[in-house]
Amino acid sequence: MNDRDRRVVDVIRALREGEVVTYGDIAADAGYPRLSRLVGRILAVTDEELPWWRVVNSVGRLVPGHEREQTALLKAEGVTVTDGKVRGAPIGRFSRRRS
Repeated sequence: MNDRDRRVVDVIRALREGEVVTYGDIAADAGYPRLSRLVGRILAVTDEELPWWRVVNSVGRLVPGHEREQTALLKAEGVTVTDGKVRGAPIGRFSRRRS
C-alpha cells in the first residue's frame, strides 16, 4: 500500500463509534480533498478491517447493495437512518442533521 492509501486508511481507522462522515471528509482529512473516489476504491478493495459503515456519500446515502447491513451497524451505534440515508449521528458531519 502506498503512502497516500495508508493515510486514507489511517483516517478511516480513526473513526469513532457513532461518527458518520463522507468520502470527501475522509479524503480531505487525509490531505487529498479532491480524491473522494479514492476513498471508495480503498474501502472496496482493501483486505483490512475498517469501519466502512461509518462512511456515506455527500448527502448521507448508504452504500448501494449494503444498505441493510450498514443500517444495522449504524443504528447499533446510535445513528438515525431513514429511507437509506443518515438523518442524525452522535458525532461527525451528520450530528446536527434532523429527520
